[in-house]
Amino acid sequence: MPMEPVFAPDVPARVRRLYGTRPELFVPAGQPKPKRETPWSIAPGNTLGQLLVWLAVCVGGWILALIVMAATLPAEVAAWSAVVLAGIAAVATVGVVVKTGIEDRGHKAVRLEHGKYLLPADFDEDAGRLLGRAQRAVKTVLEATVTRRGLLDDVQNDLVLPEQLWDIAQVLREQTILRTRQREVARGMATAELEAVLGPQRRALVLSVDAMQRKVDLLDRYADRVRSADAALRAEAALEDGDRYIELLARSEPAGDTAVVQGFADEASALRDTLTRSIDAARDAGRTLALPE
Repeated sequence: MPMEPVFAPDVPARVRRLYGTRPELFVPAGQPKPKRETPWSIAPGNTLGQLLVWLAVCVGGWILALIVMAATLPAEVAAWSAVVLAGIAAVATVGVVVKTGIEDRGHKAVRLEHGKYLLPADFDEDAGRLLGRAQRAVKTVLEATVTRRGLLDDVQNDLVLPEQLWDIAQVLREQTILRTRQREVARGMATAELEAVLGPQRRALVLSVDAMQRKVDLLDRYADRVRSADAALRAEAALEDGDRYIELLARSEPAGDTAVVQGFADEASALRDTLTRSIDAARDAGRTLALPE
């Protein structure tokens, strides 16, 4: 799964969905915040030309309609009809003019949320790889059957995991920036003074990277526990067909080996214990990610 954008938990769902249809609107956090854009600010000449064409069509159409109505309708009816048509054209023209000064809704939404989402371009290769792991782990947990059925509700995955992912992404973004700055500063002649400054900075960066690695490892461990619980849940669902197999044996081999039937009962009992242990292990792993009070 390629790395996807990461959104702050309070970013509206409509903005998140917008990335799937209009990704070109989104601007990396490392670039300046987009400015307000309207048809006038983007292409004033083209917008003015379109307005002039609209006015020409309205005026020309009104004159043509006036000629036709004057030739076919009584004078008083033609006059009132001309006034009504002129009013409709004026209202429509005002609407077109107002629209040219209104910012595209999608662009406005993305512009207002700039800095509250991080794109793949905001991360270097090392940070992107670690963030991709975190995203895959979160996706695994949130889409698991045990999660959807509410068997892990006490872990509050819908609240905790987006917060965790956003925190990880912010730290990885800062690591990317500092790694880039270190490479830029280190270019050229190496001196003792320069090393005295960069040495502690490199060590601090290494410690931060190790801490993020451990945090993502916890997410991976949680995802593994959830996958195990999901597998046990699927096995339990498969055992629900046990009665049908028993009936099949009874109909096809009435004097068959009863050990098979007993095996179904034993397996069901063992699987219930396995499922309970798997869910408990997933909950324990999830609680290690809980947000502080």
